[in-house]
Amino acid sequence: MDRNLSMIVGDMESRITGRLNSMKFHFFNICVDADPVALLSTSVPDGGIDRHLEDMVDVAKKDDMTFVFLPHEGTDLEMIVPALAESHPEFITEFTECRKSADSDETVPILTVTVPYVDERRKEVLEKSVGTYKDAFCTYVEAEVNVAKVKMAPYLLTATKEDADAIEQLVKDKAKEYKGMAEEAAGDRIQKIEDAYARYLEAKAELDKEQDALSSAVNPEAARTMSMEE
Repeated sequence: MDRNLSMIVGDMESRITGRLNSMKFHFFNICVDADPVALLSTSVPDGGIDRHLEDMVDVAKKDDMTFVFLPHEGTDLEMIVPALAESHPEFITEFTECRKSADSDETVPILTVTVPYVDERRKEVLEKSVGTYKDAFCTYVEAEVNVAKVKMAPYLLTATKEDADAIEQLVKDKAKEYKGMAEEAAGDRIQKIEDAYARYLEAKAELDKEQDALSSAVNPEAARTMSMEE
């Protein structure tokens, strides 16, 4: 392949790869559980400087849906809440305290951050977001292909038909390959959303069962009447 054509294709691939990585990063921020990677998008303004969370707090997981932030010395946890609200408005934050050590009565503040369950409404919103990012990426790929073709045109004037056909097929194959990667990444994220929704339904069913049992214990006559009506 002509060196100029090779450079044009390489430049196209470099830009598309960067956009693909950006799309995947956005997918990580479509939160369905307490995945620490989702926190990478949060920076905290501090005296005119944007600081990373890991420079301000230690992050632990309380459970699959909950983070716990323990502040480094001199960190004001309250300044983190607005930054989280900007990057992840769905997060639920709560201030609590814990003992500094097992043999000490001294306490330290902690920030509990909960990722909400993926109910019907969130499932629809999250899946739509995945589709939007994927479609935007595929549109970008097409635009980059068109730009590459324009840049190639002067060099293809002196190329043989076989070489011109080969470079055109190469560009077409590259575009198809990148779109396939986008489809795969989007499919993986959609599956995580579906799995999270299934967990929500299981938790909801268990809660409904407990509430029914409680209602029966409090008012057995009403529960017996409802059972007979069914």
